[in-house]
Amino acid sequence: MVTNNSANTYIVPTANHEVTQPLQPAFLAYLASYDNNRTGTGTIYTLGTNVAFTEVFDQNADFNTNGTFTASVTGRYLLILVVKLVNTNTSVLLGCRIISSNRLYYGNTINVSTQSESSVKIQTIADMDASDTVAFATDVYGLGGDTADIAGGSTLETFVCGTLLA
Repeated sequence: MVTNNSANTYIVPTANHEVTQPLQPAFLAYLASYDNNRTGTGTIYTLGTNVAFTEVFDQNADFNTNGTFTASVTGRYLLILVVKLVNTNTSVLLGCRIISSNRLYYGNTINVSTQSESSVKIQTIADMDASDTVAFATDVYGLGGDTADIAGGSTLETFVCGTLLA
């Protein structure tokens, strides 16, 4: 069984009876280079603002490299953010958040003290309506120089991903 119309194939069974949905919204993107001197003393910084994301995949073309995901259909979406902060040699609090049209999701906040690097993450299942958007952000508190560096690179040090669940 293949479900399609004249232009698109929506559900494709494999020879081993797995089912794929090639138009199901899903994305994975990462910061390809460091985003230096961006956040500090509580400033909320939206990832993708100065250093664009590099897409690993963007099934259904719903993710913009400026860091915005737009839901193509109403549903429940699994969203994940991982942020790696580098060059911190003082005691700071590092946090992250997912900002959707419907609500704000806070990730864990960690106390970074005398470490050269630390990571925070958040994952959530978000209810989204068609055309709702999501942005991904980080913040740092207690940093005397008012800035911090966000790690980037093809090893996926800072990345975002998401998929439609139902």
